[in-house]
Amino acid sequence: MSDPLARLVGELSRLPGIGPKTATRLAHFLLKVPVAEAEALATAILEVKAKLFHCSVCNSITAVDPCRYCSDPQRDRTCICVIEEAFNLEPIERTGEFHGLYHVLMGALSPHRGIGRTGWPSRASWNGWRGSRRSSSPPTPTSRGRRPPSTWRGC
Repeated sequence: MSDPLARLVGELSRLPGIGPKTATRLAHFLLKVPVAEAEALATAILEVKAKLFHCSVCNSITAVDPCRYCSDPQRDRTCICVIEEAFNLEPIERTGEFHGLYHVLMGALSPHRGIGRTGWPSRASWNGWRGSRRSSSPPTPTSRGRRPPSTWRGC
């Protein structure tokens, strides 16, 4: 693809939840914004890629290792909350009800879709589990949009 617009649409289409129609709309929107705004977006994307990585203890996304949760001495180290993706962590933190540590799986097992254990971090890399006595998984909405129970309180 040598056409810059077609290339941009193609790249945007690779993002989760962005189909060809939405990618086309976004590309045309970006054509209308001032160059400075487009450069700011490009810089933000490059900065995230350059400065952020996964915590060596819990796999959350961080700019320091270990992350702020793993290095916080006030956290309950006997309680681990297992979550699918790093973006699931902040909503739990906003509740103010969980004070333990986290372990981010970086995806979900889904054998019916061919997603298995291949490529997942080994159990040895789950350093945050050592010494924990309890673990908890927060409820997540189902694919059919059912709301999770509001009674979850963590460990």
